[in-house]
Amino acid sequence: MGSIRKYYARGRSPHGFWGKQALKSMNSAKHAALPEWVFAEIQVPKEARILDVGCGGGANIDRMLKLFPDCKVTGLDNSEFSLEFAKDFNYHAFVDKRCLFVGGNAVQMPLAKDRYDLVTAFETVYYWPSLLSGASELCRVLKPGGTCVIANELDGLEQSDKELEKRTGTMRVYTQDEIKVYMAEAGFINIESRHDEQRRFICVTGRKPES
Repeated sequence: MGSIRKYYARGRSPHGFWGKQALKSMNSAKHAALPEWVFAEIQVPKEARILDVGCGGGANIDRMLKLFPDCKVTGLDNSEFSLEFAKDFNYHAFVDKRCLFVGGNAVQMPLAKDRYDLVTAFETVYYWPSLLSGASELCRVLKPGGTCVIANELDGLEQSDKELEKRTGTMRVYTQDEIKVYMAEAGFINIESRHDEQRRFICVTGRKPES
């Protein structure tokens, strides 16, 4: 396996020493700009239940717990290694029962329907086997009227994104318009997107219908 494939494979399913380094990188300051940009525009109900899909090293859980102190956050990841790392990173909040962690993948989540007020997916849709299936699951677990947020650091518009897909063999880099189409197919309404062209950030939001 080439170095590029190895690097992104660690992002999909971290393990061992290099997996730990990958998770540390996910939690580093260089990846803070995207969620800071996203949360500057997101309104969250008081005492909301939040689900972070593909929670990785747990930095976004920590960020949301600080931004929304009356909320509780669940982190879901398909890597037990990542879940343990994220739990350690949010140890005090975990002990205080402000956050919990669940093993599972985005296209078949072991979670009840109509449970969360906000579902987030940061830098994870690249790895999903089906964006439509994943978006449908996000819609299923949201409460009626709840909000879904999908955000990426790559906007899918550069040739380098296509080259990355070829070199990894497993990743898919979506444009904001592609994500909007899949979210609409999954049942979301009021779908909107933002694009920071300079930094190439994208954020797509949608709401689950009330009925």
